[in-house]
Amino acid sequence: MYDFTINGTLNARLDDVYTAFHDPNVLVRWFAPGNMMVSQFMSNFIEGGNYRLILQSPDGFQQTIVGTYETINLSQNLYFSWRWEDTNDVTQVGIEFNFDNPTTTSIKLSQSGFKREEDMLHQQYGWIASLEKLSLVTRPEAMVA
Repeated sequence: MYDFTINGTLNARLDDVYTAFHDPNVLVRWFAPGNMMVSQFMSNFIEGGNYRLILQSPDGFQQTIVGTYETINLSQNLYFSWRWEDTNDVTQVGIEFNFDNPTTTSIKLSQSGFKREEDMLHQQYGWIASLEKLSLVTRPEAMVA
C-alpha cells in the first residue's frame, strides 16, 4: 500500500481553514486542482455522514468523489474515506489543523491505502494544486466575499 503526507502553513485563521473543508460556499471555490472546478457538492457533515463531490474540467469532463466522514473534531481534525466513483479503491484522508497564531494555521494532510504508486502520486499532485487554491481562498479579504 502507498500513502503520502503534505504539511503546509496557510496565512489564515484556524476557523477559516477548517470551514473551508466542509462549508459548501467555501469548498467549491478551491477543492479542485488546476483549471477544474467543483460543479456539485452534497454533504451531510456529521460523523457517519456521506459526501459526494463532482469535479469538472473546462471541456466538460467530470469525475465524482464519494465518501463518509469518519471523525470530526471541530477545528482540530477531520478523517474521511475517499473513493473515485468509477473505482472500488477506497482510501483514507486525515487532516490535522493546528493553530500557530491568530493569522496562521498549519495543516497536515495524509491519504493512505493506495494500491498503486501511480494513483498515489496523481492524488498527491491534486491535493497540492488544490491547497494552492485554498491559500488564496482563505486570505482574510477573500473570506469576506
